This record gives sequence, structure tokens and C-alpha cells, in this order.
Amino acid sequence: MKKSLSILLLFLVPALFFCQKKENKDSISRVINLAIGSNVRSLDPRISSEGPSYHIINMLYEGLMRLGPNGEILPGAAESVTVSEDKRTYTFHLRDSVWSNGDPVTAHDFEYAWKKSVNPLSAKSGAFTFYAIKNASACLEKEVSVDEFGVRALDDKTLEVKLENPAPYFLSLCACSTYSPIHKKFDLEYPQWANSKNEHLVGNGPFMLKDWRKGVEIRVEKNPLYWDVEKVQIPEICIQVVESPNTQILLFEKGELDWVGDPFGSLPIDIVSDYWKRGKLEFADACMVSWYFLNTEKPPFNNKNFRKAIAYAINRKAIAEHVFQLDESPAMGILNGEIAVQDKPYFEDGNVALAQEHFKKALEEMKMTVDELPPIILSQRAEPLSSRANQAVQQQLWEALKIKVEVHQADWPVIFNQIAKGDYEFVSVGWHSWLKDPIYTLNAFRDRSSAINVCRWEHPKYQEALRKSDCEIDIEKRKEYLRQAEELLMEEMPVIPLCFNKLYYLKNSKLKGVYISSLRVIDFRYAYFSDEPLDEVEK
Repeated sequence: MKKSLSILLLFLVPALFFCQKKENKDSISRVINLAIGSNVRSLDPRISSEGPSYHIINMLYEGLMRLGPNGEILPGAAESVTVSEDKRTYTFHLRDSVWSNGDPVTAHDFEYAWKKSVNPLSAKSGAFTFYAIKNASACLEKEVSVDEFGVRALDDKTLEVKLENPAPYFLSLCACSTYSPIHKKFDLEYPQWANSKNEHLVGNGPFMLKDWRKGVEIRVEKNPLYWDVEKVQIPEICIQVVESPNTQILLFEKGELDWVGDPFGSLPIDIVSDYWKRGKLEFADACMVSWYFLNTEKPPFNNKNFRKAIAYAINRKAIAEHVFQLDESPAMGILNGEIAVQDKPYFEDGNVALAQEHFKKALEEMKMTVDELPPIILSQRAEPLSSRANQAVQQQLWEALKIKVEVHQADWPVIFNQIAKGDYEFVSVGWHSWLKDPIYTLNAFRDRSSAINVCRWEHPKYQEALRKSDCEIDIEKRKEYLRQAEELLMEEMPVIPLCFNKLYYLKNSKLKGVYISSLRVIDFRYAYFSDEPLDEVEK
């Protein structure tokens, strides 16, 4: 027996219309000017786990679900959805909507796009987001045919999706850019449609591609055929490629850019600190953590006591206050904000005495003295803030344990290749969740064989806790299994958390209605310009 989710939003209609009338009355119609730090490689939703591509893809496409003005999950291309009693089968009923060229958007377009995402012959970097669907992993591993992937168009307006396990976050996944449809007819006839500006690049989102000059700018304009076009008030968005963050700041100060910083790129730390002190810097909470991946297959990081000694010797509070300096919080776990499963820390920050105890045990187990321990290599990308934080950690480990740390710096592509090959000892990286659910981050450490598990660590009790969470329908029981998994992870310490980060940006004070989520997703479909203060507009 199936049970309706009743997400047709009838109860929200009066409030949304009231807000919309006020915005229309006072809004100013003009172009939004943005900047990104690197070129967009493709506008194919299958690669939209890559920045900055996914920001533009979010403008051009719409999945079965979408984000509302305040980040709530609302119906998008789907008008409604029903869910089976066992929470494993979702049946989406599509609304009447069309592509930007006027062709109807069908369930077959969704089936086609999603199957291409898990087909080993066509899968791209966004394939990992489909693992919740039945046989996604098996398809990618070539264990079963893509025909056995759990997605099927029952007719033009009905899409059936079968999951591996109950997934309370699945509707949120359906709002991710990787879950967007692809125009099946054009993809078959013009396979290179996503790599340049041409008449075959069609979308179903609130905006449509107007111009694309690679390495210079991308322009999108309001899509007149979008099913909810009345809510879209911005006529055009211009996204310029400006590699230097300092240049972006100058353009912002001159009024030539309306938004700089997260989620499009980072801002220079010294300039950011100045804006912060003057109360001009805007920020949003984020499911983000700065941490250290440890290669648990290489000594000395294959020793649990050594890993714990390093983790306990770090004083995160001091680093948050004196290095980051922007209201970051010390991380004594890997989950924060909306995805946290425990309020209290899993271990004590900067406990040098305990760190020394574990270090002594580690040296005994490795049968060496501290003088015989070679310097450990900390890899980092060429980024000022990471460099400052790592210098602090380097100093703290020497003062607490007399451990020598050599910092090796390289550009991110080099670091990434080293991580992928396992050619590193420990490395400083940032992480943000793709889901408002703990499972995405915790899954990164589930199986040693997984490409994303660069720590090369796994534990049967950890895997069992996650397996139990996969099958648990009760929300609180599931949360407890996830908490147990994080607790074990922090006991074994294959990854060392440092600080929880926020999103920092500067924006035109007249630009209103932009939603920026804790998952680093930004949505301009409800944006508008107004001379009135925000609190006056929303009254």
C-alpha cells in the first residue's frame, strides 16, 4: 500500500503569493553580475559535482524536486510523489513542463539521464550521488546491466524509482544538480551539446543559456517557458571568469560585481578579516569541516595510538581563534550543524597529557624512540589559510610531542593525484556534505576499496553500524546507529577533524531573495533587487 507525501504545497500558497506581491512592487529589474575563479568545463548535469559547473547547471536545469525560498524541498519537475510503505519505492508524477525549446519534459528523459550516470561507458564525476538507487553501485562495477538500475519510466508522466534501502534523504537528492534530466533526443543526435554554446543545449530550469565564451564569461537569461516563470524576477545573470580573488574584490568595490566569495570561491584571508572587523562580511552556516586524511596503510599512521596522539595534541580552539579568526568552531567530531548526530564532543581538544600517553604507547608498539622517528610529511595545497593553520599544527606537535613535521606544498591537482594513488602520509583538506544527512560523510570511510576512502581504513563494527542505519526506518534509531559509527571513527581516528567552517561572501546590499544552503548550493530563482531594507520588503 502506498502513502502520499502530500507535498503539493497548498498550505504554503497564500504566504508565497503575499510575499511575491510585495517583492514585485518594490523590485528593480537588472542583471546579476557574478565571478568564478576558473573556467566551466561542461554543462552536463552528470559532471555537476564539479565546481564551478554545478552552480550554472543549477540555473539551467531542474530535477524532480527543487529548493524553496528558505531551502525547503519542494516539487520541481514532479508535481507529486508517493512512497511505498517500506520506503524503498518512490513514484514521481511529473507536471506539465517543457524544455527551453518547447519540447515536453518526460519521465523518459529522467530515466535516460540517470542511467547514463551509472553506465560505466558514460558515467562522470557525479555518479556517486546515485548510490542510494538499487543496483547503482553494481552497474558502475559492471556487475549487472544498466537495465537493472532501479529507475523506470512507466509512461511519459510517471517515473518509478527503487532504492537499495530506505533513504530519508532521497527527496533531497532529487534536488541535486546531478539528478537533472537530459533531453534524450538531442543527446543522442548531438553528443557534444554540453561543451559549447549551441542551439542543442536546452534546459528545463528557471534560466536558459544565452552566451558562453570559454574562459571569459557565461550569460544565462530568464527562461520564458519555465513552468514557474512568474516567480523569476531576474532577467539575466552574467558569470565572469576572474581568476584572482583580489581582482574580484576590486570589481566588487567598484560595483561591477554583485557577489564574491562562497560558494563560488574563497576570498583573500587578510581582506576578509578586515571586512569581518567592519561588520561587512556576510556568512552562512555550512556542513563543512577542515580535516586531515591519514594514510592508515603507511607507518607511522598505521598505528592507532600514533594517530590519536596527533589528534589530541592539536589545540583547535587556538587555531580557530588566532588563525581562522572568523567564528569557526573547533571540531571534535566530523559532523556539524544540520547533520550532527551528537551534541557533545567525542574527545577533549588539546589534551597534551593524553596525547603524550598515546604517543608513548605508539613508540613502544613501533619499537622505536622519538629520536628514531623520521619527520612526518604533511601535504597541503597552495592556499594561504591552510598554510597558516598547518604551520600552527606543525608548531603544536613539536611542542607537545617533539614530532618533526615537514610541510610539502603543491597545487591541488598534484595533491589530488597523490591522494588518489595513496602516495601521501597525511594531508590537509576541506570537505563539505552533498546531503543534509550524515550518511554521505560517514560513507566516505565505509569500505577500504572505495575510491573516496583515501585513508584506506575500514572496520567491521563501523560497517555494521552503517548497515543497520541503512535498513532502519525509525528516525531516532537510525540516528543512534549513525552516532555509533561516528563515535567509532573518532576512537580509531583515521581522519583528524580540525575546525568546522562557514560560508563567507560579500554581496550587493540591494540583492535580495538569494538562498545559500549549508551544502554550498546557491539559488537565484527567487532573487530580486530592491532599494528597501530586507526587513521592510518582507513585512
